[in-house]
Amino acid sequence: MPPRVNYDHIAPSYDARYAPGAYDDMQEALRAFIMPENPERVLEVGCGTGHWLDVLRDLVPNIFGLDYSLEMLNKARAKDPHGCLLRATAELAPFRDRTFDVIFCINAIHHFERVDEFVAGARRLLRPGGSLAIFGMDPHHGGDSWCVYDFFPETRTIDLARYPSSGKIADAMLRAGFDSVECRVSGRFAASRVGQAVFDDPELQRRGCSQMALLTDVQYAAGIQRIKSAIRNAGSDEPPVFKADIAMIMQCGRVSRRSI
Repeated sequence: MPPRVNYDHIAPSYDARYAPGAYDDMQEALRAFIMPENPERVLEVGCGTGHWLDVLRDLVPNIFGLDYSLEMLNKARAKDPHGCLLRATAELAPFRDRTFDVIFCINAIHHFERVDEFVAGARRLLRPGGSLAIFGMDPHHGGDSWCVYDFFPETRTIDLARYPSSGKIADAMLRAGFDSVECRVSGRFAASRVGQAVFDDPELQRRGCSQMALLTDVQYAAGIQRIKSAIRNAGSDEPPVFKADIAMIMQCGRVSRRSI
């Protein structure tokens, strides 16, 4: 079984990742997906600190968030004390059949222990005409560049073990009975930092993202040392640029309005 991340430990600093605006493409893609759907009831699975719930609150009359981490949910409640938030696993969302018009998750499916069960459960919860949208990266296609993978090589191995491929997700949607399945690049996570500024990157901190949190202390220290060596060897005239350029993929399963 792939290693698990304790998000109660990550919760205090988790929202720092959103400050630089690297997720602007994702925000635009999510809102562009939701608006034509005109949903009455929406569920985010793996809602974490509630960032994406806030993004949609002006578009959706009734929006619900589900997460397993109590500390992440506490952060979400602090932003919206009256929000509809629930602690549960992704595979066992405790709602009645045909409750939601849209279910979505962002950068979360690699934390779900049983992807097939999550997708099948989402299909059960959707009304006729409803949609399940899964946003995130797919390290299996090999087309992304990320300094984290370059300087902390163990993270790539870890991610290949825990991220389901786009094909696996699409197959799960078809098996669950979705009437149509779509997969496309919805945007990019793009950022760059020059020289010493890389150490200001929130996701490079010891528990700044799940990739860092899953490293041992020795692996993390070795990666930091590789970055320091790259900066030192480049010299001050041409400091190295540390980049992230990662495709954010949206996979959508739709339920026909004729479904019974």
